[in-house]
Amino acid sequence: MKMLKIEIVLLTNNTIIPFQNLQRDYNLDFIELNKLFATASLAEHGLGFLINLYEGDNTPNLSKLQLKKQLIFDTGGMNQTFLHNLDIRGYTIYDTDTIILSHWHYDHTGGLYKILERIDTPVSIVCHEDALCERFFNRSKDLNSNDLINKNRSEVIPLLNSSKIVNQESIDLDRSKKIGGNILMSKTLEKVFEINSFKIMVSGEIPRIHEEETFMNFLINRNNILRVDDILDDKCLIIELKDSIVLLNGCCHSGIMNTLDYVKNITNKPISHIIGGFHMANCSEKRKKSTLDYLCNCQNEDLLLFPIHCSGDRFITDINDMKNPTIRAFNVSVGSVFNFFYI
Repeated sequence: MKMLKIEIVLLTNNTIIPFQNLQRDYNLDFIELNKLFATASLAEHGLGFLINLYEGDNTPNLSKLQLKKQLIFDTGGMNQTFLHNLDIRGYTIYDTDTIILSHWHYDHTGGLYKILERIDTPVSIVCHEDALCERFFNRSKDLNSNDLINKNRSEVIPLLNSSKIVNQESIDLDRSKKIGGNILMSKTLEKVFEINSFKIMVSGEIPRIHEEETFMNFLINRNNILRVDDILDDKCLIIELKDSIVLLNGCCHSGIMNTLDYVKNITNKPISHIIGGFHMANCSEKRKKSTLDYLCNCQNEDLLLFPIHCSGDRFITDINDMKNPTIRAFNVSVGSVFNFFYI
């Protein structure tokens, strides 16, 4: 079998760190960052990855590798930084055949339609049926989200008009189809690529077992009535290498403990890297402590964490302050490239 190279490019994230050099400073030889590209890039509150899968002979000359598959995991926010930063890097996405949406929130789906227009060929869009629902976000400190539950949509229009809450419209199926998007709505595990023991899988609905990871901050419109949004559409991307798992998260609204429990039920391979949102920026002390304890005890193998987007800088500090020899956490910049190999 030929060698596979998995290239994961972070095109949308909250921060740009042009002088970051994790490869040199921490001997992380699988991650690279070009300062010139990073300096010319833009950041926004959002997340988006381009994933290129190359195939070729196992030789030192990686320039001879051929693109075998290209997919996108989340499309960034409404400011279209995904496409801007894509162009800065000099990448094209004409070979993309699959777009995976971690969940239907604006900071992960804002670039979808423009990206589909750029690709200009049929593309499978893997998402959850809750993308068909309107979502609501509380933006007022003096408004209790619980008071909005079971209200008719018409009752909250004054709150929308005053911007105390904001909404996000559901996915536009007609528009998506017109520009080449073939929607696949799934609640179960989906394999998007497989060759021998190498797999790329999209999670299904993740069971909520750990009570600390339960929240009630979001609302969803079901049949014109506002309900608690459990964000059941929260998906992660599971990349199964020969001896380990690389995990990509969107916002991890399911909770990292629930997510890792889910992944462990799929495979017995250890998780070597977790890249993406952990949604810990405003978490309770109870949840933070439970999460840190869980991460310290979830496996015996080394675990490298790259909590970005909604994770919060403090969470990274708390992980490293534990001085656990098997776990380290790092922030990463827009433009960071992760390279993994399957031989």
